[in-house]
Amino acid sequence: MNEPQPSAGDSAAGTLIATATEAPGDAATRSAMPPQRRPAPMRDIFVSFQSRDFRFLCLSSLALGFGQWAQQVGLPWLALELTGSAKQIGGVAAVQSGVGLVVAPIAGYLADRYPRRLVIVWSTAASAVQAAVLAALAVSGAMQVWQLYALALAGGALQAFAQPARQSFVYDLTTDETLVNAVTMNSLIQNFARIAGPPIAGAMIGFWGVGAAFMFLAAMKVVAVVLTIFISSRTRQVRMASGRNPISGVLEGFRATWEDRRVLGLVIVHAIPSLLVIPYLPYLSFIARNVLHGGASLFGLLTSMVGWGAVCGLFGLALLRDPKHKGLLMLACFTVYAAALGVVAISHVLVLTMAMLVVVGMVNSVAFALNNTLIQLAAPHDARGRVMSVWQLSSGVQPLGALTMGVMIDHYGVPLGMGSFMAVATVAFMLFTFAWASVRRM
Repeated sequence: MNEPQPSAGDSAAGTLIATATEAPGDAATRSAMPPQRRPAPMRDIFVSFQSRDFRFLCLSSLALGFGQWAQQVGLPWLALELTGSAKQIGGVAAVQSGVGLVVAPIAGYLADRYPRRLVIVWSTAASAVQAAVLAALAVSGAMQVWQLYALALAGGALQAFAQPARQSFVYDLTTDETLVNAVTMNSLIQNFARIAGPPIAGAMIGFWGVGAAFMFLAAMKVVAVVLTIFISSRTRQVRMASGRNPISGVLEGFRATWEDRRVLGLVIVHAIPSLLVIPYLPYLSFIARNVLHGGASLFGLLTSMVGWGAVCGLFGLALLRDPKHKGLLMLACFTVYAAALGVVAISHVLVLTMAMLVVVGMVNSVAFALNNTLIQLAAPHDARGRVMSVWQLSSGVQPLGALTMGVMIDHYGVPLGMGSFMAVATVAFMLFTFAWASVRRM
């Protein structure tokens, strides 16, 4: 015999009786208990994709990511073919990234002064032309070392022009509530390209030569331009007032960064891996060839391991939705990032190297996604592009790290040349964690 179910009135009465008879201490204890955090349902993991414009931005980022990872494989491999020197690999990487020191402040001003969508379209279209020239010279066999440096410089400058606008554009197309998810999803999309792009580029180089990778690069940039054009021109961008002095406008970005200790700390902690850790990437070609005795396909495979790890890390971050203690989590991930690459530097075992590169991808993707999110939330609305350009400018120390690491590897080998950089970076992240409380508590 079934028990009768209580009616709505019975339930209400029972609730009133329970409330009336509950001890004050019990009520206080219950109210003080934090709500239970439940895992994010699938619709929450992909909440930022509800925006049509954000979907187009992610597709554009995917195409651009495929192209850029083909370039990341192609340029160091071409430098290795032309010169056989780790120092020259570092030189090309240094020129490509170092030009951002000059371009980034101007790019930030343009990102705040003009519609970011148009800044992205024109700079990406120009970089497609640069990629086509790179492909033509590589396919014809006419490439010389000075031309490689010149085209790396041009490509780096055009990428630097687009970067502040593209980073800030994620904020423009989302809300404050979905920003963490949007940054995570955009990074996740780019890391899907990181998984597939390097092996595809490595296979292209193996079958058809390095010129094929650059042809692929040019095609992907054209696709990225077309997809960006489909994004609506109506966003929540707060543009800088017209008639402002461009020089004072550029300087405002530095002032906004300096006056907010949180923003300044986020820029500094972004500079540490740029100087000491990120320069490892082109030297994976050197490790693949001279340590693990492989070729371009192995180089592409090693690079894709970082992408697999990044996808896992970013999915984990999406499951957390809006994690507490973002600053502390970011700093912990940066520390593990450097330590794992220290293991890569001393490894001569393929399986261990691949496993550590997966760990590298997991932690560095989470660290940079949180760093990007926190600085966008902390930046003033009408100076976001310029603050992001200062953030990008902190990457400008990468050439110094790339050149120095190349010299160290040439003279002392990978274990000491690369490993010493990672040891210093690990200590630097630990010291920053203890010294910069305003970032740690974000």
